[in-house]
Amino acid sequence: MAAANSREEQLQCSICLNVFSEPVTTPCGHNYCKTCITGYWASSGIARCPLCQKKFRNRPELQVNTEFRDMVERFNSMRMRGEDDDPAKPGEVPCDVCPGPKGKAQKTCMVCLVSYCRPHLEQHQRLTRKHQLMDPVSNLEDRVCTKHNKMFELFCQVDQTCVCFLCLRDNHATHEAVPLERAFRERKARMVDVMSEIEMMENKKSRSIREIKHSAEQNKKESEKEIADVAEAFTALVASLQRSQAELIELIEEKHKEAERQAENRVAQLEQDVAELRRRRLEMKCLLQTEDHLHLLQSCPSLHSPAHTFNPLSHSSPPITPDLSGVSQHGYVRLVKKALAQMEKSLSNEMQMLIHEVRLSDGCEAAAQPDAAERLTADEFIKEGWNPPQDKLMMIQQCHAVDVTMDNYTANSKLEVSEDGKQLRFHDGRLSLHALFGRRFTFLPFVLGKEGFSSGRFYYEVQVSRSKCFVLGVVKESIDREAFSFPIPENGGWLFSKLINGYQEEYRGNFVEPPLNLRQRPQTVGVFVDYEKGEVSFYDVDARTLIYSYTGCTFTETTPALKAFLYSMTGAPLSGRPKLYPIFGMYETGVNREVPNEFLAITPVAPCN
Repeated sequence: MAAANSREEQLQCSICLNVFSEPVTTPCGHNYCKTCITGYWASSGIARCPLCQKKFRNRPELQVNTEFRDMVERFNSMRMRGEDDDPAKPGEVPCDVCPGPKGKAQKTCMVCLVSYCRPHLEQHQRLTRKHQLMDPVSNLEDRVCTKHNKMFELFCQVDQTCVCFLCLRDNHATHEAVPLERAFRERKARMVDVMSEIEMMENKKSRSIREIKHSAEQNKKESEKEIADVAEAFTALVASLQRSQAELIELIEEKHKEAERQAENRVAQLEQDVAELRRRRLEMKCLLQTEDHLHLLQSCPSLHSPAHTFNPLSHSSPPITPDLSGVSQHGYVRLVKKALAQMEKSLSNEMQMLIHEVRLSDGCEAAAQPDAAERLTADEFIKEGWNPPQDKLMMIQQCHAVDVTMDNYTANSKLEVSEDGKQLRFHDGRLSLHALFGRRFTFLPFVLGKEGFSSGRFYYEVQVSRSKCFVLGVVKESIDREAFSFPIPENGGWLFSKLINGYQEEYRGNFVEPPLNLRQRPQTVGVFVDYEKGEVSFYDVDARTLIYSYTGCTFTETTPALKAFLYSMTGAPLSGRPKLYPIFGMYETGVNREVPNEFLAITPVAPCN
């Protein structure tokens, strides 16, 4: 092996370090590739030998050394033959002709179905030059039809399998077949398309994974912040209770100290009285022992007057001990225990309500609306208790229900509002003062609610089962009451309606959208408005399902400059949060006469248990 490497080095050009190609010899006796030496002289501009550095006066005319070239070619041929004669390694296709150790196959003949090494391939080509050759194939039996012992050359489009020519006469006679090469190109093209689609789906899902991870990370950070805020709020509550406890204890201690001071003063006064009485008693005892009548009589007046002052049977000053025991054992303790029991029950109910609201909401509503629990006082909690909501609608019913009445002064002349403001009917023909002096809807059969809302949330329910065509929802206070067109969000109206199109009933959310496909006719509709979140939702109260919801509503508005200027000149307050008013409507149709008592009714909100 070392000799072979030494011989190969001798046949290498010192410029390109490869085996000589068109070798030439310089006058100094060194060999180079013709292109290497001429290129060297052209780049340097000096004709000299790269090895010995001998300069030549004129550039020599070099001729190819043919004998040396033939020797180099024979060496290359022997080297390549030696490489090709290497035995086949595991995983390589062996030569099927080699009798001993199998050489590495160079080509496979698709006609003979035999793999050849280089020497046997040369013999095969000298005998048969027109056979089809391809890169070595190891599984030739998989490329041959087992039935006809012929190579697969066609692809059946019907059965999606490879076939030979003879198969077209048997089982695949009526099938469409194409050459394998064409089927290969088509399949490859489809695979490229599928791979492109897979790559797109992969990128899309990878992007979704990144977005979900980012969202989860943001949610984690927000949750940690919310937990910290909740902990801070509870810490503040505990600190407030501790301050109240300390203040109450300090007040009780001051009361006890004051009672002790009063007791000490009273004891000192009584001890002084006892000492005076003892002195008087001793003086009287001494006088009783004397036999001097004159001295006794003269001393009695001085003793008679003080005797009334220090009467030992007097009960004008009650003892102080019972008062102290009553204060310490019964007064404050009873009051504190009673107050703490009420506070504990109220706080427990409010916390249960808050927990259920967080569980049933979307994670943001509970934090955005701290006034939900404020609608029920502590006394109501204690007396009636609290029924935890079973679904979101029940939570809305319990927390955000309001009392709504209709404003008869805004009713269209075709409509009539009941005295309690809870029912709406078609007008019976009588003219009312409300129609004369009210600011009513001129053309649309609508009426507004009396109460407007510019913050928070509110919910009310309307019975619609006795109305053929109705309209419910909320509108801004600036709604045009002389308009002909149906109110839509763009002009300040968010409505849900039931109309008759020919003889077909249609339920609609936004009037410009297609009709809704409801599973059943709603009997009672609940209207829920979240002013801060910009949502108006309509619920089927009996089915407890959401019918339609407006989201991303813009309730606030920019005040015109002139109006703002006039308000500022008059000093009147101006707000960019207009009130939303409930709106109710009834349409007459040809079938209205079938229901003479047709009406809409605002019903009390009663959560389903």
